[in-house]
Amino acid sequence: MITTQQITKLHFHLGFNSLVKRRILLLPILFLCLIVGIGLLEDFPNLLVLLLSRPATIEQTYTPTQLSTSADVSAVINAVSKDRILTDLRRLTGAEQVCLDHGCFTITNRMTGSVGLQWAQDYVVEQLTGLGYSVQIQSWSRDGYHDENLIVRKQGIVSPQDEIYFVAHMDGVNVPAADDNGSGTVDLLEVARMVSRRDFEKTIVLLFSSGEEQGTQGVSYYLDHLTPEQLAAIKYVVNVDMVGYDNNQDGIMELFNGDQDQDFVQFLADIIASYHINLTPQIVSDCG
Repeated sequence: MITTQQITKLHFHLGFNSLVKRRILLLPILFLCLIVGIGLLEDFPNLLVLLLSRPATIEQTYTPTQLSTSADVSAVINAVSKDRILTDLRRLTGAEQVCLDHGCFTITNRMTGSVGLQWAQDYVVEQLTGLGYSVQIQSWSRDGYHDENLIVRKQGIVSPQDEIYFVAHMDGVNVPAADDNGSGTVDLLEVARMVSRRDFEKTIVLLFSSGEEQGTQGVSYYLDHLTPEQLAAIKYVVNVDMVGYDNNQDGIMELFNGDQDQDFVQFLADIIASYHINLTPQIVSDCG
């Protein structure tokens, strides 16, 4: 179990590979966020929304603090498979076929309500069930659109009543939609693989949504159908959107905290700076 005491003992790496004429930024940092979020102390009472997403306008200067390392956490991060992530991405973007129980298909688009998005969702469901998860498939209809959200939970063993959410939308508009948001989808899928083999203090929820390009329809439906008690159980949210393309190759990792306190994103900046991975953390007080 990764405990609170291990918060400051983290390690991660980032790599770049070329695919579909884009530079795909692999994100072991997402799993890093998971470790950090689960271990955080209770002096963060508010729901935190961390957006790793598009450039925004309000940038904050922050001087990172040097952290120590842990061999145990390094092993967790190093277990993330670059090849596996890129294979998932090739399949979800149509670079190679996705083979399901009912046949093999080439995904030409992942627009909300399309058969291509359904194939992508079927692929993710098969991967998740193969890891031992029970996948909740939530059908939604809102503002004239309809599709599905996929939800899996990893029960915490110390404070299961507290939930840490990781969200990525699976739908996309511009073919092949590798960055927006195939990158976030495959990152969450890899997190699911890492999480399945380990125990954590708090409950982890992975939400693969749809309808984002039409105005966050899937996530809005999901939230609309939570009880006040279920909403109160959500302690932190990490939204992962467009994390695969460094268009100007400036090596900046943008950490969006919306209108929430900066404690969490400052801690992530500390981690990035402490491990000298040729990225410059930048805190952005906006929603991207």
